[in-house]
Amino acid sequence: MSPAAKIAETLKSRQHILLLNHVSPDGDCLGSTLALARVLRAAGQRATVGSSDGVPVMYRFLPGSNTVLAEIPDGERFDAVVFMECSSPERAGALAARAAGVPLWVNVDHHVSNTGYGDLVLLDAEAAAVAEVVFPIVTAFQPRLDAETAVCLMTALLTDTGSFHYASVTPRSFELAAELLRAGASPMAIFDQVYENRSAASVRLLGLALTRMTICEDGRVAWTTVTQEMLKEAKATMEESEGIVGALRTVGGIQVAILFKEEANEISVSLRGVGGVRANVIAEAFGGGGHAAAAGFTVKEPLDEVVRRTLAAVRLELGAATR
Repeated sequence: MSPAAKIAETLKSRQHILLLNHVSPDGDCLGSTLALARVLRAAGQRATVGSSDGVPVMYRFLPGSNTVLAEIPDGERFDAVVFMECSSPERAGALAARAAGVPLWVNVDHHVSNTGYGDLVLLDAEAAAVAEVVFPIVTAFQPRLDAETAVCLMTALLTDTGSFHYASVTPRSFELAAELLRAGASPMAIFDQVYENRSAASVRLLGLALTRMTICEDGRVAWTTVTQEMLKEAKATMEESEGIVGALRTVGGIQVAILFKEEANEISVSLRGVGGVRANVIAEAFGGGGHAAAAGFTVKEPLDEVVRRTLAAVRLELGAATR
């Protein structure tokens, strides 16, 4: 029995399952948890999806996104927990504490930095998205996917592959996309929702961030910040900073793009790596994680100090990449 089949069989015997997203959830993580939750519920089981940071506006079109909980009532009890795309339990943020005492931990991921925790582990570092990893679990419950489950998985796949242009894309990625397309998911409609449905405030914030862009390390690193003052000026929320680091990545010659976000009590850092530079290695130096193309971390330090330390870690990785 494959690891995916074993996980599916084990979950079928559990009555109430908690599915946890990582902090600052992306489309891959959310789409994958929502797809698994849908098939669990269709099988007659209870499934609660938790995200300590809620659901970003750009992903609220996903079927079932309105059921995602940022806080879980104390009275809720679970007999299994699935950590989706969490390289360590702590990546689930404040909700990680709700896994304490749950008798079965399932770890589903595609990040090479995953620590291998849990009772059942399904880790595939060769997968372009965690959607590819969770797909056989989902189809073990529902061999013929309905359109809404396919939309969840297509969103996961589309967003974590950079619309299929990241180096992580393999024939397996396109084979899964074809199957999801046949099941009723439209890549064009999903792309429109995620990338071409921005608020005016988010566009203003993007403009402010780009005017602050700094290019350094001989044109190999681009970075910028989003501060609380900028949010006020743009009349935007921090979740509307989504996409800024990707814009930095498009600058010719860039190998590392960095976005520093000044949250209320901490600094969140988003990293993108290009051309052999491993964003996950940089993030891991600060207790974060991710994969080579995209990673992140959060620290409680002054912004200037975080910028200084991050750029120092970037220089080390740039040196390793050129050896």
